[in-house]
Amino acid sequence: MKELVADFKTIFKKDKGLLVWMAANFGLAVWLFLMPIVNLNPSSKQVFVRYSDLSSYSNSDWWYLTSFSVIAVAIGVGHTLLAARLYSKRGRDISRLFLGISVVILVVAICFLRNIIGEG
Repeated sequence: MKELVADFKTIFKKDKGLLVWMAANFGLAVWLFLMPIVNLNPSSKQVFVRYSDLSSYSNSDWWYLTSFSVIAVAIGVGHTLLAARLYSKRGRDISRLFLGISVVILVVAICFLRNIIGEG
């Protein structure tokens, strides 16, 4: 734990660009975490939850959408901590690449969720 705190201190002092990538990753994860929770209507028995084949939607229970929130927490917190560790072990470029891939995954998940919620 002390090593992780030292890694974050080093990033904060030496690499503001990586700190921006971490903030973007965390911000998108918070957005992905809150979007399904705010848009859920637990009184509905069935809601649109996912794409099925050929661009049609399928119905299921409303709590299925909360899996997006679980993914958001895992990526937001886990990938930020992993990027800090990668920064100290492998260097800045690998850490930025990892965060860039995480940001792309979050953006795709947000677009996917917006399409599902928009149909509901």
